[in-house]
Amino acid sequence: MKRSRDGERGIALLVTLLVLVLVVALANEIFRLGARAAQTSAYGRDSIRCALLAEAGTGAARIALRQDAKDNPFDTLDEFWSRQVPPFELGDGVVRVFVEDEERKINLNLLVLPNGNAPDEQRLAVFQRFLTRQGIDAALADAFVDWLDRDESPRVGGAESSFYSALPYPYDSKNDLFDTVEEIRLVRGVTPEIFAKILSFVTVTSSGKVNINTAPKEVLTSLSAGTDASEGGAIDDRQAEELIAYREEHPFRKPEDIGNVSPFFRDLYSRTRLRDLIDVRSTVFHVRSAGEVGGTVRTIDALGLREGNEVQWRFWRLE
Repeated sequence: MKRSRDGERGIALLVTLLVLVLVVALANEIFRLGARAAQTSAYGRDSIRCALLAEAGTGAARIALRQDAKDNPFDTLDEFWSRQVPPFELGDGVVRVFVEDEERKINLNLLVLPNGNAPDEQRLAVFQRFLTRQGIDAALADAFVDWLDRDESPRVGGAESSFYSALPYPYDSKNDLFDTVEEIRLVRGVTPEIFAKILSFVTVTSSGKVNINTAPKEVLTSLSAGTDASEGGAIDDRQAEELIAYREEHPFRKPEDIGNVSPFFRDLYSRTRLRDLIDVRSTVFHVRSAGEVGGTVRTIDALGLREGNEVQWRFWRLE
């Protein structure tokens, strides 16, 4: 009952924040809006109002994430920023806000070492296991490494510029980090079907450590891969579900708390490099905020980096 009441209070707080930020946004923009309204069509006026509503939503999300950082040193799926917030009506407008931490995903940019000259074998093994469990040929991981590394020597299942330059619409292998998740569609072997299948589980912007309080089963079952996996065993569906059930009642406050789930996880954490891949804190958040007025919708897609109690936007796009 207490958890339910806390959740209701959290949603109420987020709605209150949304209203406050919206009032500020409207106060700052009312003169500009009035001037434009005299010169634009109804669609134009609605578009501006939608953009303001969407901006208010991102502002509310930013405040919620800052407040959460003050409340506890770990992040879970049972906090007001991570709970699904119902659409909020304001006059004839509606705001929808979605917040998701990127630490629940596998960071593709870390498949290569910081010098860019060789793969990170541990993280590569994790990604290969993830692909296999999704019914995708693990050799596709080689193409990701070739896109990222600085050389032009293709791996067994990979491709470099010699392949991409021979395509009907040629381009070079980037040999550098991904800037956006959408960029992975340029990698050899990434079909629309594969892109759709892995999109929810990969990122190119995160700390690189998976938050075991928020990660889905598909990511959790991939973490026990690498050269030392045989020492601890592999996380299967049953064990991942056991972890998820445990964290719902007992959120992990520090990474080593994973050992409290079962002797299997205790041994896995103490005997393998799993401890280098996990955390209980999230630092990068994906925020989508949509404002709708009269059938017109504008959406802000943003990535925020939280450092301490501050959130700085690293990516911002108005659609």
